[in-house]
Parts: sequence; structure tokens; C-alpha cells
Amino acid sequence: MLYLFKRLDLTNQVQNSNKAIFLFYIVVLLVFLPCKIYAKEKITLLTPPSPGEFYFEVAQEVFKIGTLNIKTQVEAYPSIYKKMNSTTVDSKEVYATIAVLNDSNNKKYHNVFNIISIETSFFTLKENKKKSETVDEVKNLKKVCVWLDSVLNKYLINQGFQNLFPVPTLNQCITMLFNGEVDALYSSEAPLIKSTRTLGQDLRKLKKGYTPMRVTFFLAVTKNASLETIKNLTNSGKLLKSSGKYDQILDKYRKDLYLP
Repeated sequence: MLYLFKRLDLTNQVQNSNKAIFLFYIVVLLVFLPCKIYAKEKITLLTPPSPGEFYFEVAQEVFKIGTLNIKTQVEAYPSIYKKMNSTTVDSKEVYATIAVLNDSNNKKYHNVFNIISIETSFFTLKENKKKSETVDEVKNLKKVCVWLDSVLNKYLINQGFQNLFPVPTLNQCITMLFNGEVDALYSSEAPLIKSTRTLGQDLRKLKKGYTPMRVTFFLAVTKNASLETIKNLTNSGKLLKSSGKYDQILDKYRKDLYLP
């Protein structure tokens, strides 16, 4: 009888031990499996060949705070948006880029962090004394140069401008303005400043005219990103601003973002 009780006791111990092991593995799966799946998500930050350093430093800082591993890939803008728009729910590769905030992009991508709002304006040379303070004055100019591939060109076409002179690069617009080949150019400030300085031209000769809109740039992530990733990046953006790090980056590039 004593042997029987011991045997029964041993059997219970084995059963309890098996249950404990089983429960342990269940806990491990519940805790670490989501992390494993989450870690497999590949994120590629797409950047044009000559990006605004401010925007991409902010974007990289957001990923850094979220402890997300990303790779940066240089692409031309048409290729960037082609890849951004090609993803489906089942796509393994998650893409991110700096995009202009509008109704279309807001529906296509996750807007995880508003980076900055920039005014887009018409610029003339002060010495030419061309009037461009109102929309009618700009429409009465003979030639307004605009970067062909920019969303700004499409915006002006939709606004009924008939005097646009589109060219492949912003550098060409600036060169043509300083050479007197066009009356004005249309651009946001950051790329205008960068290109003007690169070409060795004097920014003080530019006169800012009619400003039809403000463009908000944000960190866009494709819709196939996991909810964990989106929540992580959104919270990381809030931490970036509340910590003061965003203001430090902004001060670093402030001279490249606004005209004197």
C-alpha cells in the first residue's frame, strides 16, 4: 500500500511537471512570438539623391527613438512613390519617405509625424521690379519657371496658370531667373536656398512674392506596416518633440529653411 501511494505521488509529480513545462512554453510563445514577428518587419527609408538634411535627420531620429532598424535607400522621386504605392497588405517590405501632406497622401499612407510646414512662394529678382504680390500679378507675368516633377507644378496647373515654364531641375529655374530668361520661379524655401547657394548665387537678390499655400511635410509609412510599428513611430515622434531634440535639429538647419 505504501508503494502504491508513493507511485501515485510520483505520477502526480510527473503530471504536474509536464503541466508546468507546457505552461512555460505557452508563456514563452505569447511573450516572444509577437516580438519575433515584429522584428521581421523590414523598413526602408526612401530618400531622393539630394534630400533636405533637416527632414531626413528628423525621420532617422524618430526611427532611432523607436529602436527600429531601417535601411536608407536612394531613389528618384518617381521611383519612390511607385514603390510606396505598390505595397499591399501582404507585402513584406515596408517603405517610408518624406511626403507632402495632402488628402491623397493621407489616405494612401500612415502619417506618423508632421515634420514641418513650409510656405511655397513666387520669387523674382529685386532689380527686375516684377510685380508678384497677388495671384493676378503672377498670372500676368510672361514666364514662371517651375520644377517639372514637383507637386507644385501640378498645383499651379490646377489653379489655372497659363504662363508656366517647367524644367527638369530646380537648378535650371534658378539659373534662368538670374539670367533674366524667366520673370519668376515658384518653389518652397528649403530647396530654393540650397540650390541657390550651390550655384553660387546671392540669396539677397531674391524677392518673395505671392504665397499661395503652406506645404506640410510628414514622415509617411506604407499601409502594410504593423499597428505596433505605427504606434511606436507615433509615440517616438511625440517623444522627439517633448524631449527638445526636435528643436535642436531645427536650430541646426534653421538658416537653410527660411530666407533672410
